[in-house]
Amino acid sequence: MDREREEAIRERIRCSGKARTENAAAAGDLENIRERALEVFANYRKTKAVIRKEVRKECASEIRHLENERSQREMVIKEKMMEIDRLQERIGSLNNEVFGLRSKSKLWEHECARISDTYHRMVLYYSNPGLVEIQLQVVSEYVDALVRFVSVHKWDRETADMAEKYCDSIHAKLREVIRGIGVNPKEDTSLVSARKNIDTVPADSDTKI
Repeated sequence: MDREREEAIRERIRCSGKARTENAAAAGDLENIRERALEVFANYRKTKAVIRKEVRKECASEIRHLENERSQREMVIKEKMMEIDRLQERIGSLNNEVFGLRSKSKLWEHECARISDTYHRMVLYYSNPGLVEIQLQVVSEYVDALVRFVSVHKWDRETADMAEKYCDSIHAKLREVIRGIGVNPKEDTSLVSARKNIDTVPADSDTKI
């Protein structure tokens, strides 16, 4: 019994030593794994830091480039807005000028209409056929009176020759009156005719709209 007990104790001791050996080996393996893991993690952190630095550097350069582009675009937009403001001011000024010119044009149109109407009335007054007719009627009445006068008196040949000479002269002067009327036709000076003439005149290149 004692021998068996000793053998059992010895076997237990051997198993215990083997277990301790296996535990030590396992602990060594875990330590190696831990060291490799720490090394890999350190490399990872180092690589991550390098990548972050490079990314920050590249992003910073890109951001500066984009900021420069934005600044240039803002400058261009500002210049365009200023140009638009200048053009709007110029357009407003031109609109005022056009309004002023139109007002002056209306004043000149009224003035021209007034002058045209006055001239037309003067032409109608001095070119009235009645003025010529009255004068001719006076001449005709003088001749009628002269006809009646000579018909009741006696005359010699010299008086007849003298009357013949005046007849030819008066006839020639009356022909001059008729010729003068023919070569001086009255023009239409009315405002309606003047406006029609203006509408038919072709516009110059400076006045075309």
